[in-house]
Amino acid sequence: MDVRIKPRPNKMIQSFALLFIICNVQIGIGVFGFQRYIAREAGHDAWIAVVLAGLVCHLSGWLLLRVLRRYESADLYGIHQDLFGRWVGGALSVLLILYYVIVTVTILRTYIEAIQSWIFPEFPTWLLALILLFLSWYAGISSLRVIAGVSFMGFLVIFSFSMLYYNPIQYGQWSRLLPIGEATPYQLFNGALAMGFTLSGFEIITYLYPYLKDKEKSHKYMQISMLLTNVLYLFIIIVTTIFFSQDQLLRSVWSSINMLKIVKYPFLERIEVLAMGVWMFAVVPGIIILTWVVSRGMRRLFNFPHKKVMIVFSIIIYTVSLVFHNRVQIDTLNNLISKMSLIISFIYPLFLNGAVAVVWWWRQRKNKKGEA
Repeated sequence: MDVRIKPRPNKMIQSFALLFIICNVQIGIGVFGFQRYIAREAGHDAWIAVVLAGLVCHLSGWLLLRVLRRYESADLYGIHQDLFGRWVGGALSVLLILYYVIVTVTILRTYIEAIQSWIFPEFPTWLLALILLFLSWYAGISSLRVIAGVSFMGFLVIFSFSMLYYNPIQYGQWSRLLPIGEATPYQLFNGALAMGFTLSGFEIITYLYPYLKDKEKSHKYMQISMLLTNVLYLFIIIVTTIFFSQDQLLRSVWSSINMLKIVKYPFLERIEVLAMGVWMFAVVPGIIILTWVVSRGMRRLFNFPHKKVMIVFSIIIYTVSLVFHNRVQIDTLNNLISKMSLIISFIYPLFLNGAVAVVWWWRQRKNKKGEA
């Protein structure tokens, strides 16, 4: 496997597309119920924990770009092989592939549970999973440009529906944010940790980087995308905190959906039902991107055909998603993947930077000795 990738120009995208792609991976189904987990740790200072988690997110993104710029046109699979060799690097890449498969299962199964809870309680899990994965497969076998286009649609859906949260603000009590700073540093730290899975996903830049035409602009657009995501999560956690009492918030599984129940128009009621259905256009792009990352990994490591890998992993994801039947099992899955995402998205970039610095220093020293 070559460390560097040289894709054809018609397979590449502009760095501007990172605005939509990264945002779609970061903002998925978690936006509907993340508040409860943060409030459980930090109380009414949950918004401070969100800000802290967002700052760490920006730092981790910067660390990843530092590594990518050293290699000019390599993805994480190639970097692993260059740093750790064929076998160790390959094993790390396989572990990442398994991680993204589990993340995809988590997103898929959580969204299906939300649909069954709010719209169609008796809708078969197998049928809805089949529909979502077919849509993801159909778009995923196309070029990265098509995936970027689908992500743009998801981006529009996300920020269009975020405007609906203006209505709950009118019924909120701003005094519920007071006193500011009551949570201890330890509580804020735990609250920021609880945001790990919700903010993860920006690390896909390590797989998209070789396919960007104007790589020098990639850092700017990645940071802007993460900033939009962080601002949206901050806005929603503040609205939720002033709208619900702490007891209500801790009992609410789908806080963001509950707030939409008060939004009514003369020509439309039950806006939350419409939101859940249309939100599929925000969930599917995330699934498409993650399955594309998995497929590219199998092609890079084992030279398997992209389309066949997409079919095989879609079947695997479909089968595994049917194993989870109730809220307890799905919540356990979310807790597990939340801990894994902290390692992959926030701790691993730091380790990767250290490994790159050491290996490149050793090689430069070796070259100097050889020249001498």
